[in-house]
Amino acid sequence: MKPERTSRSNRPEEPEEEAGKISVAKEVIATIAGLAASEVPGVYSPKGEPLPQGSAVQRYVHTELLEGRVRIALSVVIGYGRVLPEVAQELQEKVKTEVERLTTLPVEAVDVEVVGIVEAEERS
Repeated sequence: MKPERTSRSNRPEEPEEEAGKISVAKEVIATIAGLAASEVPGVYSPKGEPLPQGSAVQRYVHTELLEGRVRIALSVVIGYGRVLPEVAQELQEKVKTEVERLTTLPVEAVDVEVVGIVEAEERS
């Protein structure tokens, strides 16, 4: 029997299982998305630095839970010389795949906002 997902205001998604409920907080989803984003070459924080690890990455990731579906928005800087649409598409695919794989929640969209580009000597 497939778990049914319910949504409550300001509450994490809670798939119902026969043995109980499993909750996934928005912050956990944001952390997963940020860690996945950090694995994509040429993607940096809006400060032009490597994306931080762990919960610190949450400041660059906005997550919404709507009727059992996840919507994610990322603000990033792309390294100069990279083709922006290609990097953004790779980022979308990586984040979607990892969030769905680790949470089993369907990802409705991954919105990528490129807020700048950074040259090689500017990166930390």
